[in-house]
Amino acid sequence: MSKSAPSDLQEQNSWSTFKARELNGKTAMDEPENIMSTLAGFIEKLHAKASSPLEKELITARVLSLVKARKEARMVIGTHAQAMPLFISILRSGTPTAKANIAATLSALCKDNDLRIKVLLGGCIPPLLSLLKSELVDARKAAAEAIYEVSSGGLSDDHVGMKIFVTEGVIPALWEQLDPKNQQDKVVQGSVTGALRNLCEDKDNFWQAILDSGGVEIIVGLLSSDNAAAQSNAASLLARLMLAFIDSIPKVIDSGAIKALLQLIGENNDISVRASAAYALEALSSKSKKAKKAVVDANGLHVLIGAVVAPSKECMQGQSAQALQAHATQALANICGGMPALILYLGEISCSRLSAPVSDIIGALAYALMVFEQNSGVDKESFDANKIEDILVKQLKPRDSKLIQERVLEAMGSLYGNIYLARYLNHAEAKKVLIGLITMAAGDAQEYLMLSLASLCHNEVGIWEAISKREGVQLLISLLGLSGEQHQEYVVWFLAILTDQVDDSKWAITAAGGIPPLVQLLESGSQKAREDAAHVLWNLCCHSEDIRACVESAGAVPAFLWLLKSGGPKGQEASAMALTKLVQTADSATINQLLVLLLGDSPGSKAHIMKVIGHVLTIASYKDLVHRGSAANKALKSLIQVLNSSNQETQEYAASVLADLFSTRQDICDSLAIDEIVHPCMRLLTSNNTQVIATQLARALGALSRPMKTKTTNRMLCIAEGDVKPLIKLAKTSIEAAETAVATLANLISDPQIAAEALTEDVVAALTRVLGEGTLEGKKNASRALHQLLKHFPVCDVLRGNAQCRFVVLLVLDSLNAMAMNGSDIADALEVIALLARMKQGVNFIFPPWAALAEVPSSLEPLVCCLAEGPPSLQDKAIEILSRLCGDQTLVLCDMLVARPITIGSLANRIMNSSSLEIRVGATVLLLCAAKERRQQSMEALDLSGYSEPLVYALLDMMKLNSRYSSSDIEVRSPRGYFERSAFQARDEFDLLDPATVLASTVSLGLLLILSSFHAKNKLTVVEAGVLEALSDKLLRYTFKSQVLFHLAFVNFCTMYCP
Repeated sequence: MSKSAPSDLQEQNSWSTFKARELNGKTAMDEPENIMSTLAGFIEKLHAKASSPLEKELITARVLSLVKARKEARMVIGTHAQAMPLFISILRSGTPTAKANIAATLSALCKDNDLRIKVLLGGCIPPLLSLLKSELVDARKAAAEAIYEVSSGGLSDDHVGMKIFVTEGVIPALWEQLDPKNQQDKVVQGSVTGALRNLCEDKDNFWQAILDSGGVEIIVGLLSSDNAAAQSNAASLLARLMLAFIDSIPKVIDSGAIKALLQLIGENNDISVRASAAYALEALSSKSKKAKKAVVDANGLHVLIGAVVAPSKECMQGQSAQALQAHATQALANICGGMPALILYLGEISCSRLSAPVSDIIGALAYALMVFEQNSGVDKESFDANKIEDILVKQLKPRDSKLIQERVLEAMGSLYGNIYLARYLNHAEAKKVLIGLITMAAGDAQEYLMLSLASLCHNEVGIWEAISKREGVQLLISLLGLSGEQHQEYVVWFLAILTDQVDDSKWAITAAGGIPPLVQLLESGSQKAREDAAHVLWNLCCHSEDIRACVESAGAVPAFLWLLKSGGPKGQEASAMALTKLVQTADSATINQLLVLLLGDSPGSKAHIMKVIGHVLTIASYKDLVHRGSAANKALKSLIQVLNSSNQETQEYAASVLADLFSTRQDICDSLAIDEIVHPCMRLLTSNNTQVIATQLARALGALSRPMKTKTTNRMLCIAEGDVKPLIKLAKTSIEAAETAVATLANLISDPQIAAEALTEDVVAALTRVLGEGTLEGKKNASRALHQLLKHFPVCDVLRGNAQCRFVVLLVLDSLNAMAMNGSDIADALEVIALLARMKQGVNFIFPPWAALAEVPSSLEPLVCCLAEGPPSLQDKAIEILSRLCGDQTLVLCDMLVARPITIGSLANRIMNSSSLEIRVGATVLLLCAAKERRQQSMEALDLSGYSEPLVYALLDMMKLNSRYSSSDIEVRSPRGYFERSAFQARDEFDLLDPATVLASTVSLGLLLILSSFHAKNKLTVVEAGVLEALSDKLLRYTFKSQVLFHLAFVNFCTMYCP
């Protein structure tokens, strides 16, 4: 003992020193490393058998102090392997003081949910239940608090915890502590009740036994305890019981709990007690009609309405105050039949002015309107927001008491601020802002604004009329210059709404002198005021050039540049929009200021700065943009440098701005050092970047490589081998990105080397995808790209097999339907079809490419449309393609031609006026086809066109043409023979005849035969034109066999004219 005394004294002295240092904030354990080492030492001492009981009490006290004060200490305990078993051991066999310290330590640890689970799984429940029966009050308090904390997770989502609590009989043990015979300490009583509240679930059958044995009376008795924690936890426990066991509600009603709960809601009680009592009333009223009636009969509505407004009246804050409002409101909603019914009820009783106090009723209405949420069971018809608005407008009386006015305005603000209700109301945002202005105004201005609000709430009156037009604007501008910061925010917010909706307001603001204070706000206002002021000024600039000039003369450009630098995202966006309207000359000073912002170290987004730079460069002169060293040229190069930024958003916007600039200013593309622009774009495109950045880069390259009408040098000479691969890769991503890539590729593959590389990378697959899924613009570019490929390479190298070829033909034809007849895009598409139509079947193609047209007759319609409505160049392409189908789709083609009579005239016109023999022969074949199958309609259409007579002469000229074949190489084909065996049904590609190689005289003679047989006047025209003489002359030039055949044709022809 003599040896231990100095040790005890030393421990006490060190403990005193430790406490002193802790109080002075000078402890060396401020560092996490020191805390860890200190706690490790404490745990080692607790574990050592040599430590005396007193030492363990002191050490556990130190551990408790650290755990309460420092989060790091709790983390150390949680991760120490020996800590929890040691604590449980002390709980079992330590001194009462050490046990109490450890129990309190476990309570502190349980504040963190992860540690709470470790404590629970560490086996703390049995020793804590034993400690709860200790004779020492402090030990019981510590045990009760620890059980309360460790059970705070409940049972619903913790199956392991539920097993532990049920297996260890925690609920019966705790319930035993509430037996009135035990005369339990109030603090212990409160913690035990709280623990029971945590563990109240319908999964434990013991609760039913408690209810059957008079448990409700015991809990209700705790409501009158003089301990706030016991009252609060008892009310919460009562709520949990009623929600879990509906059959307990009659017992709660019969026990007199309603009166006790209503009393607890009163303002003289602790806020947590009031919130729990409201929770119990909410639970009670949610399950039973009898309970609702009992609450009403006990004057519960008045008490609950008072509870809703209590936090604002009594200046309460925190979670308990919010819970009081929420539970009281929901209890009222339960009693009234739902939130919509509650809102209507509060609105109606507020009108009577008989229910006292009216201000509380309107205040409760304001809160209900604020928290109301639309759900699938409530629609506009079952809850009319306009009705509530009408009720509140009637309550808005300028001469009413200030308190009622404030509550009405609060309720209206909640109504217009509720996203679920505001959508059913006209001008909800403007009304909300007006309410803000009214609450900050005074005197005549307040009365004027209240009248404006009342006027606006009538549906037939708009914002402009409600504020009395220019008079209201003048008032607002006066408030803008004299009011405080928040007032300014509301004024400029209202002006933003006004200028968005009413054009007349823009001149009214200008005339009222509103521009200078708005410009001043850009520099000195709050963030929201600056954003809205920028929006108002942008609206003014958009209205007219005169107002724009006024804004500029007020010094807005420097102010907007300042906002562009210092504003938030919305302010920068509004500033950029305004500057794009305001700046109309690309002066060096403005460009240099923008460059400073772009190249500065500001951490904010540079996107809006680049947008403004792009606008200024768009309006810059050609000379300034291309002259090295000029401000505009520096800005352009800076945008290119920004492509190397590490910020992806910055890269994306830089590429987008460059793409827009090159698209708008094609005049500068040939004069710039293209390699200085293309190389950074290609370098970034080939790096690992997002699809969005790649798309914008492709747009920029597409604009740079766009073909010009004038002859220029090749801009893409700096495209290196392999550069086209990223574009093709992009063309195989999303359809939007693919369209952008294809647009660029269509420009680039005009170069044979780039086209060859693209072909090896399977660019055709990307083109066909865009043809099938893309927009009209995408299809145009894909057709243009295919045209370029087919110009460079044979069809069999571009399209692989009949399936792909057929697919391309049909897709390109389908795209013709939406293309304009006067554009170059449709010419590219037709050229693709024409190139494929010239292709003959051979090794790579079992059928010729144009055979797809014969398989899908409806695909011919766009071609017929081009023949009917297009210019001569398109008509010639359509004729070239359609003339190859006369033998395969004779009837379908003839029906399409005669269905549009104008096509007959178009064919006659091209026979007479085309300089191409192939086109003239093809048009003759088509007209011959139509005349053979649909003679009446085609001849009538020809007569209407006025081309019948000149067509005869044109056909005669064709008949006189000398063939490039000798007479022994050919035989005369009659029209009948021509159609019986189409020229495109040959057995091999060398036997195949193109329409231009068929004797012009044969088809022209056939058409002349049909023309002369239709009408007597046509016969006369044929004779007068000298057709007979021409036939006689040709007969002399043929071989014997051919003479016989041609003689038969000549005889047939002559019998039609000779008697």
